[in-house]
Amino acid sequence: QQLQPHFLFNSLNSINALVVSQPQKAREMVIQLSEFLRGTIRKDPQKWLSVGEELAYLRLYLEIEKVRFGHRLQINIEVAEDAESMQLPQLLIQPLLENAIKYGLYGVTTEVSIALSISKIQNYLMIAISNPYDPEASPAKGTGFGLSSVDRRLFLIFGRKDLLETQQQDSNYLVKLKIPQRNDQNTNY
Repeated sequence: QQLQPHFLFNSLNSINALVVSQPQKAREMVIQLSEFLRGTIRKDPQKWLSVGEELAYLRLYLEIEKVRFGHRLQINIEVAEDAESMQLPQLLIQPLLENAIKYGLYGVTTEVSIALSISKIQNYLMIAISNPYDPEASPAKGTGFGLSSVDRRLFLIFGRKDLLETQQQDSNYLVKLKIPQRNDQNTNY
């Protein structure tokens, strides 16, 4: 439930830059950021949401990022119909999307496409996030907080270390999550 400080600072800097040149966009971004932050404060880390509910929250986050990065950021979201009602712990995808944006856009001036796909395989919700990756480029500065926090949350919830996987394929970095679905309202998985 920790918000990456660079996201907040970068958003505020973007708003500051827009205040004079595009005041209407600055107002819109303030409202979006307020709604996003209000949503993070209200979130209960013990509660699970449907994929649809989580996507609504993610779209708000992505709108803020699109104001920051403009046309350079393209997000492709694909959700299988049979996965829409599946459940997942709140705010599990956002830090991974934030990483994909940060590392996918680092040192790049052209358009970057990030893909999020959500599907169902047996009793698992499968989430895959892919972003461009240049193995030759110097790495973006960061602490690796997004991946480690999600991995830690998954272990605390499920007691398993096999639910998060990362791969570097050619010029793409891929993160895969496997979320076991609850059998009932209890915590049986």
